[in-house]
Amino acid sequence: MNKKLNILLIVLITVGLLGCSRKKNGFTRRAYHNTTARYNGFFNAREIKKANVQRIYDEHKDDFSEIIPLFVYPNEEQSKAMYPDMDKIIKKTSTVIDRHSMFIKDEEHNRWIDDCYMLMGEARFYKQEYFVGEEVFEYIAKAYNKDDVKYEALMWLARTYIVLEKMNKAESYLAIIEQEGVPKKYSSEFNALYADFYIRKHNYDDAIAKLSKSLESTKNKEAKRRYTYVLAQIWLKKKEYSKASELFTNVIKLKPKYDMMFNAKISRALSFDTNGENQKDIKKMLSRMVKDGKNVEFLDQIYYALADIAFKEKDEPLGIEYLQKSAALSVSNDKQKALSYLRLGELFYEKPQYIQSQAYYDSCLTVLPQNYSTYETIYERSKALTHLVDNILIVQEEDSLQSLAKDEKHRNKVIDKLVQKAIEEEDLKKADLANSENFNFLDNDNANSNLPNSGKWYFYNQTTLGFGFTDFKKVWGNRKLEDNWRRSNKETVASFDEENLSNETDSASADSSKNKINEKTSPEYYLQFIPLTEEKMIASNNKIIESLYIIGNIYREDFEDYKNSTLAFENLIERYDTCKYKLPSWYNLYRISLVTNNDPMKEKYKGLILNNYPESEYARIIQDPSYNKVTRENRKRVDNYYSIVYDLYSDHQYESVLVRCEKAKSIFADNHLQDRFDFLAAMAIGHINTLDTFKLSLEDIIVKHPQSEVSVEA
Repeated sequence: MNKKLNILLIVLITVGLLGCSRKKNGFTRRAYHNTTARYNGFFNAREIKKANVQRIYDEHKDDFSEIIPLFVYPNEEQSKAMYPDMDKIIKKTSTVIDRHSMFIKDEEHNRWIDDCYMLMGEARFYKQEYFVGEEVFEYIAKAYNKDDVKYEALMWLARTYIVLEKMNKAESYLAIIEQEGVPKKYSSEFNALYADFYIRKHNYDDAIAKLSKSLESTKNKEAKRRYTYVLAQIWLKKKEYSKASELFTNVIKLKPKYDMMFNAKISRALSFDTNGENQKDIKKMLSRMVKDGKNVEFLDQIYYALADIAFKEKDEPLGIEYLQKSAALSVSNDKQKALSYLRLGELFYEKPQYIQSQAYYDSCLTVLPQNYSTYETIYERSKALTHLVDNILIVQEEDSLQSLAKDEKHRNKVIDKLVQKAIEEEDLKKADLANSENFNFLDNDNANSNLPNSGKWYFYNQTTLGFGFTDFKKVWGNRKLEDNWRRSNKETVASFDEENLSNETDSASADSSKNKINEKTSPEYYLQFIPLTEEKMIASNNKIIESLYIIGNIYREDFEDYKNSTLAFENLIERYDTCKYKLPSWYNLYRISLVTNNDPMKEKYKGLILNNYPESEYARIIQDPSYNKVTRENRKRVDNYYSIVYDLYSDHQYESVLVRCEKAKSIFADNHLQDRFDFLAAMAIGHINTLDTFKLSLEDIIVKHPQSEVSVEA
């Protein structure tokens, strides 16, 4: 019996040893290596990857104000946290490949080896070791050229290049897969990946086609929710409200997590169609959401949606009111607060009402994240608006002071009011001081009491104070204790009569370096700020002259508001026809006439310049437009401007590049770098638009500038 057992044991060991061999393609050998590879290294490595990918999705917070990502990848910090697990995957898959690969006669006979290589490449991807991962995926695509895994590797190569923003390479791999025909099991993921590529290129029509195709075969519920939401967002971006609304409704039916569910409802409201059948239902839904206590933190988004509906229904006052509520009630969502302020700023800018617009743009920038897609454009407009408004207020202020200087009766009436106000403030301060002393006495007296909240006056009741403090923070946020605390731009103040003069006096009283009368209860205190002498009147007029000229240039150069620019220059010439800016203003009006195709205006200012200043630079430019190209000062301005635009291009701010290149045409007319501006614009288009559009832009360069170096580059 023992002899038979020993023989059987020897046979089993021999079979086992023969099975371990990787040199011959036998059934027992394949069975052993396939089973060991699958259920040992590969299975464990795959489970580690699944757990890490799921954690990345769980930790991810979508920004629903933008198109949410179709695929969620780890950021740098998350990637570093994944290093230990990804290294385990690399080690396990490497061991499987080393011990169980059966590569015989140029063919792999272990069906799990290619899967191990894929896991290894994915681990490198999640570690953000993209170039090492790229080598692994390229090897798989070549070594397993006849297998389906080839297409999975090519998809991961495309994914890698999309993340690296090498869009041309990504497109080449996606095109190869499409031409050869993607296997059915990869169809959904492939089309979603292609849609991701098109979204990043801002080619939304093609993205819609690919994403719709992906949804036809998507079985994963979480992926279906995300893909449907993104598709709805794209239709909303294209202002196809009925299609967007239908898809957001589908998202709600798929029962996603609360944040996606809530934003789907809000976005469905933003897809509101005035001709739709469900408009009343959407309004009722938003009204219920306002009253729902669990939506307190989301009231800003709800009111933003209500504002959007109001604007679509042509009820602008209600829309403005809702946007103001949205900004005021925004507790923790700075981006939503910024978007509400931005929409108000844009609304008043289009009217145009620049003073109101500037206030909202300024408020927007205090909370807008600097990584916002159009931050640079918003910042530039806000800066121009602030410069404009500062100068408008200077003109208003000086005009008010001059009106006081010219009208003694009005002046005395204003000063009497200010004196009376100062006396009342002094009396109030004395009363407050007395109350403060009484309060300290009462506070000390109550220190031994066990009833700290029993005071009847508001400021004695600590509970009421707590509620008031909380409400204040909700509306205004954390504000420093200072004058003009409600203003984000402390320099912007009103400038009419009493208020203007009061502001002047406040600023002067703080200046101890000058001999000022600081007694506000005295009429003499206010008289010192009014231009009653010839010297002060000249200084006041000079301020107005400078500001009017700046205002005219800002309207023309920054806003292309030729109507208001014309009014500013004509106002300057009419009021101060002997000032130093008379000739430059005429020339600016001449340039405006060229842009607006106003021939009578053109002939008028051309004649004034040539008849009155025939030897001036402006006259030479009018007579010989090419003269402008060789003007040293102008060349320097153009060179500096081009450097700014080129830096924007280097920083990948392609939208800003297009805006600046377009402005160069109106600011510098026929300049010596126009070919370079046009070429930069074409290159920017290549980064954010389709290849066909890019091609047309380059062909346009060749036609416009045939003798230029950029023609060769194009």
